Amino acid sequence: MKKIPVTKQLIDLFGQQPQSLILQGYCLYAPQVEVYTDGVSYALTTNIRGNNHCCIYSSDIGFVSQVVASLHGIWEFSGVPTFVTHFVKQQHPLLWETSCYLYCWDGKPIDHPQGDIRAMDPALAQQISDGTHYHAEVEEIKQCLAMHPSSALYVDDKPVCWCILHWEQSLGMLYTLPEHRHKGYALKVMQSLCNKVIDRGATPYAYIVTSNVASMSLAAKYNLVKVDCADYFQVDLP
Repeated sequence: MKKIPVTKQLIDLFGQQPQSLILQGYCLYAPQVEVYTDGVSYALTTNIRGNNHCCIYSSDIGFVSQVVASLHGIWEFSGVPTFVTHFVKQQHPLLWETSCYLYCWDGKPIDHPQGDIRAMDPALAQQISDGTHYHAEVEEIKQCLAMHPSSALYVDDKPVCWCILHWEQSLGMLYTLPEHRHKGYALKVMQSLCNKVIDRGATPYAYIVTSNVASMSLAAKYNLVKVDCADYFQVDLP
């Protein structure tokens, strides 16, 4: 396993498979990115606002073992294959764990919705955070809004449904105010944001928690399909 430079060719390579889109997003937008490979498998590490993140694109347990052995302290593993989670759990207690499905755009055209749809105002970052069950960091939301497109549907000049892009350009933080649900707003917002992602030359993708049946059903309506299982977890490595 050796460290390699982040080049345009590497970034393009990561864009060729749904499972490595998260590595592409971090390479493009995260600070202090380091990438390691054995020629077939890849691992990426970065530090965002003081938090260590690691992504792995591999099917080789030997490579994963090398990566884990090289890390120390608290790390969040993001969008990794489930076998990585099982391997780490056998050796270290996890601080938390979330099982997801990876959904990716199937390449078919996505409808352009009608309505008062705008970018989400960064001044409403706290409102976005309040709509997440994990209370996403407000400052990180502001930075994501500054880097990436977002979409919000407005009623009476106020946002009632929105979605933004995470740091690594995955779709996330979709939320509709309770009094405005069951009106088709979420689909319009997702269609809008996916088209914005496509227009910037990227592939829309999302990690949907396995228990979130509503979001999985919605994804099919804006041409995202389930391609794999993936996990997020945090661990304190000695």
